[in-house]
This record gives sequence, C-alpha cells and structure tokens, in this order.
Amino acid sequence: MSHDLWPEDDPGESVRTYVRSIGDHARLVNRERAALLGDALLAASRGSLDEDGRAAAAQLAHQLVGSAGTFGFPGASELAVELERFFDDGGFEDERRLAAARHQLGALKRELAAEPAYRPYQD
Repeated sequence: MSHDLWPEDDPGESVRTYVRSIGDHARLVNRERAALLGDALLAASRGSLDEDGRAAAAQLAHQLVGSAGTFGFPGASELAVELERFFDDGGFEDERRLAAARHQLGALKRELAAEPAYRPYQD
C-alpha cells in the first residue's frame, strides 16, 4: 500500500518529509502563540491583564521556548525565555519593562518569519 507521505522507495525521505511537516505546523502554532503574547502585552500595558491572563501568557512563552528551539529557531527560543520571565515576574506598570517586552516580541516575530537555522532530518 502506497501513500504520498510514506513512499515505499525511500523510507528515509519519508521520515524527513514527515518531520518537516511537523516543523512547519509548529512554526504556524508558534506564530499564533506570538500573536497571543502580543494581546497579553497590550492588556498588560492597559492594566487589564488579570492573574489568569498573566499565567496563560507565561505558559505560552514557555511553550515557545521549547518548540521554537526544537524546530530551528534558537533566537526565538531565547527571546521567549525573556518574555516568559517578564510574565512570570509581573510588575507591568514599569514602562521600561513593557517597552523591552514589546521589543522582544517584535524580534521574536521576525525570527519566526525567517527561515529556520536548521531543520531536523535535513540532508
């Protein structure tokens, strides 16, 4: 039985194709996470980010740390660490911290828009 994702003639290429598709999906999910972090930053700047929103934003940033790093975006992963710390620490009334977080989020979005530094199972 042949399937487009698993051609019988080259199982190694099948695995690479499958892993690339997982990486492409993770990239889309990570872009969505970054957009949600932008919403959380906006709420924080307006003073309307409640405890549940703060915890959810920290969790989103944490998920970005691992996923971005795994799928070839180590710079985005490092930026997500800083955003996770920002949401964990709170103190959103500090305009300098908010500005730094907005800057980090912009850089993270640019990283995710670029090509990955590496792809798992790439020849």
